[in-house]
Amino acid sequence: MYLLDTDIVIWITRGRKDILDVVAKLVSEGGTAISTISIAEIYAGILPHEVEAIEIFLKEQEIIDVSLVIAKTGGYYWLENRKSLKNLNLADCIVAATAKIQNATLVTLNTRHFSMTDIKVLNPLRKSAF
Repeated sequence: MYLLDTDIVIWITRGRKDILDVVAKLVSEGGTAISTISIAEIYAGILPHEVEAIEIFLKEQEIIDVSLVIAKTGGYYWLENRKSLKNLNLADCIVAATAKIQNATLVTLNTRHFSMTDIKVLNPLRKSAF
């Protein structure tokens, strides 16, 4: 399974073809999912004309709620990495924890936010991604 980070979903709903093509391939390879944390981030910055596209896209995704084990793992990621990663935020740590607990590959353009060594991270636009 592939866990889509917030930035990927935003680019999909804005129609970025290169991202759309990659995600279509990922769907055929193992399916995609989104964390409820990413959904909160999306709605925190959504533009009125994007609401319909987001709603349609979310209906096609597996939605992963934040469980107790995901929350604890996210908290530990924050403790372990907050000093070494300047742009790290708790939401990213919870998304990373979701990928770990679900044994999913995290798909993001913001790979620098996810230097945790025990998760798989994929930048879909890198030539070495596939």
